[in-house]
Amino acid sequence: MKKFLLLAFVLMLPGCATMFPPRLKAGRIWMYTQPLANYEKDPDVNFNDYKKFSVLPQAEINTEIKMNPIIEKQLLFMLRNYFESLGYCYVSNVKDADFLIAVYYSNEYKSQYIPPSSYTIPWYIPTQTQTTVINSYNTFSGTMGCDYFYGSGSGWATVTTTTPGHYVPMTVTRPGQYIGSYYPYFFVAVIDKNSKKIVWSGSVVGATSNPDIRLSAQVLFSYLFGIRESNFPTSNSHRNMDDSKDGVFGMFAYPYTIDGNHFYPQILAVAVGSPAYKEGLKPGDFIIKIDEESTLNWPLSRILNAVDKSTGESLAVTVKRRDNILNINLIAENEATARNQWKEIITFDQKFNIRRIKIPTSKQSNKNVYSHSPML
Repeated sequence: MKKFLLLAFVLMLPGCATMFPPRLKAGRIWMYTQPLANYEKDPDVNFNDYKKFSVLPQAEINTEIKMNPIIEKQLLFMLRNYFESLGYCYVSNVKDADFLIAVYYSNEYKSQYIPPSSYTIPWYIPTQTQTTVINSYNTFSGTMGCDYFYGSGSGWATVTTTTPGHYVPMTVTRPGQYIGSYYPYFFVAVIDKNSKKIVWSGSVVGATSNPDIRLSAQVLFSYLFGIRESNFPTSNSHRNMDDSKDGVFGMFAYPYTIDGNHFYPQILAVAVGSPAYKEGLKPGDFIIKIDEESTLNWPLSRILNAVDKSTGESLAVTVKRRDNILNINLIAENEATARNQWKEIITFDQKFNIRRIKIPTSKQSNKNVYSHSPML
């Protein structure tokens, strides 16, 4: 059963905004600062009338727009998954849609020259003890009675010198260098199919060292659509998106890419005590096959349909965990029973460490979520 639990952290996981990057997982990127996002919504539009949507590839329609048509399609695929997670139904035929999605992007690189600089720091020299071996040479002469004598001789001796610890000034020179950042920028427009007018628009920009605009999009879109709650109205019919089957496996998954070209469902959280938990599935695992069928480039809606099972039915998943391939068979548990028993999930924190947290109640969820993350 495709239950849409309200979990704020699930779709915001693909990146991290911090001045000091943690040790990120494969494909994750970090931002120098928190991305800046803004949106505008037409107050005269009744968004409850919207149920179906499609995408509007601009690069194929207008050749004057300087965008790579393949990258644009990949970005529209990401946006499709976001709108499906909000409860809207994707249709391929534009004529059947209530609204259309368009995206514009840029990835400007800016650099600046940092001139050489010098600074002085106190440098501590510890106590030193030095032992020196000295070879002394002496001559002598004299008389004894009527006799005159002359001679010479040498000897070895050691001298120990101790220099106490002390500070000395040391000048450090940092050479001049160029430093730069990529500034990915996205503008997303929602267009009413009938009026041909923009009814919602949003923009977001960030700064990162990663040049791949598609990986940046996975971070910035999460900010554009809202970390705490959705910046785009949730579909009025999202609560009715469950089907008639009552099985559930206890994992939260979402289409994710680590190279921009290949999207697979990635497990973002696992419910403690669920079949997924008992069989050893972990956050970060990629599901590359479901019931022996490749999941490459599956949208969210197809993932949900593939795992739609009744209580007691099995689901065969092939998982890629780093360099290991695991074949796991899951048996669906009853969703109503699971709702009462599963109280915690294992997921990532913002530094991508694995941790266990309590599943928020529906009352808490309404305050903290921006998207409806499916529990499979």
